[in-house]
Amino acid sequence: MKTTDAAPSAQDAATPGTASIATRSLKVAAGLFTVLIGLTLCTLIDGSELQAAEPIWSNQITPLSRRQGAEIRPVRLLYEVSWSKWLQAGTIRMNFDPQQGAAVQARAKTRSSGPVRAFWPYEGSTRTTISAKTLYPSRFEHTQREHDERAEYRATYRNDRMRVESSLTPTDGRDTEHETRVYELGQIRDILSTLLYLQQTELRDGKDIVLLVQPLDRLYLVTFEVVGSEARMVFDKTWKTKKLEIRIRKITDDFQLAPYTKMRRATIWLSDDDYRVPVEIQADLRIGFVSVRLASLDAPQRR
Repeated sequence: MKTTDAAPSAQDAATPGTASIATRSLKVAAGLFTVLIGLTLCTLIDGSELQAAEPIWSNQITPLSRRQGAEIRPVRLLYEVSWSKWLQAGTIRMNFDPQQGAAVQARAKTRSSGPVRAFWPYEGSTRTTISAKTLYPSRFEHTQREHDERAEYRATYRNDRMRVESSLTPTDGRDTEHETRVYELGQIRDILSTLLYLQQTELRDGKDIVLLVQPLDRLYLVTFEVVGSEARMVFDKTWKTKKLEIRIRKITDDFQLAPYTKMRRATIWLSDDDYRVPVEIQADLRIGFVSVRLASLDAPQRR
């Protein structure tokens, strides 16, 4: 499908073909948080133990440099996902809860909604335990259900080693498939710890931030280019924001970098305040234009 800037007509939106595109758009948009900014849900591959010499690109990864006065605050976020900013496709709820100890509990729930849900009933849930000091995850869990198909991912991170166990229960009555992948690499972040990193780090105009991101069981090298400050209207509120352009490269099984061709470009706007949360994400994909916009922010008192 050729991507245009025009919103679909009401007649188009009522057709299964257009709704199908919107459902695929939500699948990618769910990936913007529970699977990150423009990343589509990954397919299961053969389990293996992946060991290699330190890749050349590993020296590109940006170390954490906390901004002055940065504080991890409890926050509840609600996002609306839409196709071409017109057809509502789903919602994403996200919580960040700093604990009294040295951990942050982060959760996200994604759900298709509206006319899209009739064609693609999707629900996804992500839970991550993150070190408040390093902002690296120690444990990651993700479950998703499409129609009657269920997929689960559980990852642990220890001593520069990530182990992720996957299971897929098909809808056709076949046995559940189990896979395990082990990456002997450090500096791996899941989606929610990546967002926490962007919240806590210094964002200087013109700076590139390069992170090694694990959406589910695959790795990507993601670059966030800090474009600058911008006033951004989201629904009925104008936010002071930091604008970041996003570039994604896949990491192959032999640890080489490869283009990510499912996304033409993506942009994220982070609120330029104490919370530094995404207020909008736009992704221009091969299947169409997807936007994720902040509908509400709730900041409960610390426990």
